[in-house]
Amino acid sequence: MTLDEQETRKLAEAWITFTANRLANENSEYFWAFEQLQALVDVDPDSAWKVIDSIRRLDTCSDLVLANLGAGPLEDLLARHGSKFIEQFETLARQDAEFRRLLGVVWQNNIADDLWLRIKSVAGPSW
Repeated sequence: MTLDEQETRKLAEAWITFTANRLANENSEYFWAFEQLQALVDVDPDSAWKVIDSIRRLDTCSDLVLANLGAGPLEDLLARHGSKFIEQFETLARQDAEFRRLLGVVWQNNIADDLWLRIKSVAGPSW
């Protein structure tokens, strides 16, 4: 299920449209983007991260998209695969203020306590 660059961008753009235009319901023509990203988080976390990163770069993290991205797919990715990504995310957060801001909206949910402490140490403030 690995996505190429064009598929990643198409999914990211559709997810942004779904979220930013407040179309977030099952009747939206863009609901497939929500479902596909959630599936990627489960079965292909590397592709899920590429889509999440593409979303944050394409949208420049508007508050609505940022909140839904951080407390949605990114939170789920960290809960299920956090140990795989934590070092990469710590490095990115130290270099990228927007990524720190995105981490600031993540909730602990099912994220392991040790990973959560590491995330909070590099995340921006919660809001």
